[in-house]
Amino acid sequence: MKIVLAILFVYISYAQAGTLSQSYISKVAENINHISSVKLKKMLDKDEDFYLIDIRENAQIEHGEIYHSDLIQITRGTLEIKIEEFIKDKNKKIIVYCCSGNRSTLATKALENMGYTNVQSLDGGVKKWLEDGNPLDTIYGEMYLR
Repeated sequence: MKIVLAILFVYISYAQAGTLSQSYISKVAENINHISSVKLKKMLDKDEDFYLIDIRENAQIEHGEIYHSDLIQITRGTLEIKIEEFIKDKNKKIIVYCCSGNRSTLATKALENMGYTNVQSLDGGVKKWLEDGNPLDTIYGEMYLR
């Protein structure tokens, strides 16, 4: 009986933590700037001047990336520690992406807290990017979701 109660407690704790973390991310998302994949694609096609930051883990990056000449790959766990090595100008336009948009939301807020003034999170992350028909750059060339 004690084991069942312990398992139930752990399950409820994780369920509540997931709800609380998603609630927190939603609250943060209300107070940051976002960019759609359509707008990002137009910026890339025009070769506009901005930094694109991929904060996914290395195993995720291996599946492909959104190509940009000023792409910075830095994991979410090291963003605050390493970002100033890559971007010194705090007024430079920065777009952050991850798989679903959750980590990029938190990363955007962290960068704003560090004094970066022109930061946006890619809505829906790589998943939405692909759903909208955009390619990922892979070692095999451009790949599309079909």
